Amino acid sequence: MKNITSERKFLIDRLGMLRNRANLSARELSQRMGKSIAYIAKFENGDFNIPTEALMDAILICGSTPEEFFWEDITNYKEQKELITKFNQLSKNSKDTIISLINNLK
Repeated sequence: MKNITSERKFLIDRLGMLRNRANLSARELSQRMGKSIAYIAKFENGDFNIPTEALMDAILICGSTPEEFFWEDITNYKEQKELITKFNQLSKNSKDTIISLINNLK
């Protein structure tokens, strides 16, 4: 791979992960996006920067969301998202109790 920034490598790696999880080849994803058959392969090889709109299309075609794509720990996204959702539904007292319990686990 070419000399690319860590940020660009993140985008390339993350899209590759989602594409593989969706069982799509680079060629299939390119075709579903309405692009040339080598479009995604060229991006994943570091040949060009993908426009934001095209990246968002690719993320959705792979069955994901922008939030999941940029989530720090994508392998545990669903579990962490569920935990956050449940935590946010708690009262302030319950949240304080949970935080205190977590702090005491250290």
